[in-house]
Amino acid sequence: MAASTTNPNPIDPVAEANNLANSFYALSQAVDTFRFAARTPPLTDIQAGQLKDESQALDNRAHYFTAQAIGATLQTIQSDLANIKTLIAQAQQQVQNLNDVDKAVKIVTSALSLGAAIAAGNVANIGTSVQALAGAI
Repeated sequence: MAASTTNPNPIDPVAEANNLANSFYALSQAVDTFRFAARTPPLTDIQAGQLKDESQALDNRAHYFTAQAIGATLQTIQSDLANIKTLIAQAQQQVQNLNDVDKAVKIVTSALSLGAAIAAGNVANIGTSVQALAGAI
């Protein structure tokens, strides 16, 4: 009997991309802390410049992994994207034509929650946020 090639614990690409983004961002912050720390002898301008460049490169990697996480989330919610885009367009139309500040704030808050859920890759919250935005409109 051949061994199973199915991974019993498949990874969550959204969560893993977010984890990588957080790891690279934390390393970038550590590099900046190191760069600005008082030391004897102080860093040379060349060393400080190199560390600054490397920190920025780490930030770029963090942004890349964040984008990958959002891409994976969009793949997961692909069947709902048309509805989400329609709701956002309706929200825009409502906000442009409203005189009621409280309703405008409710719509915008709901849209922000939806955007945050998508960015975080939280599929359960995406569904809840879609419903909240639809209700606010």
